[in-house]
Amino acid sequence: MELCEWTAAAVTPGDGPPEADGWQSIEDPVSPEGFAGERAVAYRTRFADPRDGGDGRVLLTLRGLYAHARIWLNGAFVGSHDTYFTPFRTVFDPQDENELLVECRAPEDRFGGVFETGLIPESRSVPGIRWSARVEGVPETVITDLTIGTDESGDEAGVNAIVTIDAGTDIDGRVRLSLGPAGSAGASALSQVGVSAAAGERVTVQGRLSVRDPERWWPRGFGPQNRYVVRAALGEHERTATTGFRTVEYNAEGLSVNGTRVPVRGLVVLPDERETDPDPIERAVEANATLVRPYGHVPPKSCYEAAGAAGVLLMQDVPMSPGALDAERARLVARTLAGAVGRRPSLAAFGVHDDSHGFDVTTDEDEWRVLRSTGNGGGATATAAAAALPGDVPTISTPGLDGDTVEVGTAWVLDGCSANGARTRYVVPGTDDAATARAERAIEALRLSNESIVTAFGPPGAVGDAVETAFAPVGIFLDDPTAAEPRVVVVNDTPEPVAGDLDWTTSTESATLSVAVDPLSRTVVDGIDWPGDAERIELILSTDERRATNEYER
Repeated sequence: MELCEWTAAAVTPGDGPPEADGWQSIEDPVSPEGFAGERAVAYRTRFADPRDGGDGRVLLTLRGLYAHARIWLNGAFVGSHDTYFTPFRTVFDPQDENELLVECRAPEDRFGGVFETGLIPESRSVPGIRWSARVEGVPETVITDLTIGTDESGDEAGVNAIVTIDAGTDIDGRVRLSLGPAGSAGASALSQVGVSAAAGERVTVQGRLSVRDPERWWPRGFGPQNRYVVRAALGEHERTATTGFRTVEYNAEGLSVNGTRVPVRGLVVLPDERETDPDPIERAVEANATLVRPYGHVPPKSCYEAAGAAGVLLMQDVPMSPGALDAERARLVARTLAGAVGRRPSLAAFGVHDDSHGFDVTTDEDEWRVLRSTGNGGGATATAAAAALPGDVPTISTPGLDGDTVEVGTAWVLDGCSANGARTRYVVPGTDDAATARAERAIEALRLSNESIVTAFGPPGAVGDAVETAFAPVGIFLDDPTAAEPRVVVVNDTPEPVAGDLDWTTSTESATLSVAVDPLSRTVVDGIDWPGDAERIELILSTDERRATNEYER
């Protein structure tokens, strides 16, 4: 049962339950605009016993508690929480009528991430319960958490499972573990692990499910998105988690998934907290992007589930904001983040915001600025966070968007990242159609520069046809649109060869040429005799599978 009919009040944090002079009714506890600028807000709701028949206990789950939270149920303190990307859960014996009181404080350290920068307005940075609050009736003894991770280090692949049990009564039994392909009712692996606990104890047990020749998860366009569902059952209660088998590497060749290089064309996105916000995974698919980078924040699990189903990769930032911080806190947050998202097959890399990065302007023109990074990072906090992250997923040091290179919302920010740590940033000012057209050309320039990771961050509502064309898996571009005789370059980011007819047209001439491009490769098209005064060039590449187009006004 989702909890609703909330009231809220700005409070002064203390040691006990928060006190307020007056409570205001709010629509939900996500980020109530009326409390913009407040650093501590308390939320209160009342609910009836949700059990059907009155047996068992009740499980409270709060998701997205931002940022430091304390929770009371029926006047009793039941816990605190300080990582919004992990759920808070507690099991309790309900009354006929119950009161939940949650105090949320803004972060006192650097791990507010993007919410503690000027990139997010105060009205969307209010401490609150960002994702969901619900209660449900459960048995006396209940599985509160199931954490899983794939393991391919030995002779046989498998899934390691950690199961947390809250015992309402004495228990001496077994947790049943099973694994099967997502969408199938059958199980391909079974296991059991013993559990013993006294009433009132919370215990953790571990088990393993072995998988022979697992079907692998692949990014979109490279293969199927095979996933597996793990079930942990204890008596009448069951909890599930979804994972997938894949390997990820990042080296001089770029990003590789399951040993195959995957060109990265990414969108950088800010938090989506309202139903009216566009879904970042849908946007990525529509824009021909292969990766989404949630900048400075962790999205809800629904985003990861959508990415896994769609075959979209995610670069997950450790939610850091500018400034110094204790290194041990950095390690703790990084480890917690890895446990929260590490099993997701779409996870391609962790991004660690490093203030040690800097930029020099190498080109400053009316159309755009090109900046080169002056360092490869190395700040103490970023180094500590990176060291705490697991080695089976690449960790990439990333410069922030919150420096003096751009005023977000008034320009495009386009980044290229090479495996040696060098960064190239294009800043394209403006939010109108002309700026969007310039951004398209800048993205093309980054793609043609052989950067292994290219990402685009556009003004609100600007990501559309321009990015879709510039990010086309098979793209057809001019290497220098302003040159008298520009070269045509066909880029094939797919794992299959491409062959077809290239039609080029100017205001006075046109011709058709045959083109063939190897998988994950590019080629320069020879044999084009451009008229030197051509003001407009249209390019069309037609194959059996697709049609790529581009046009240039010169």
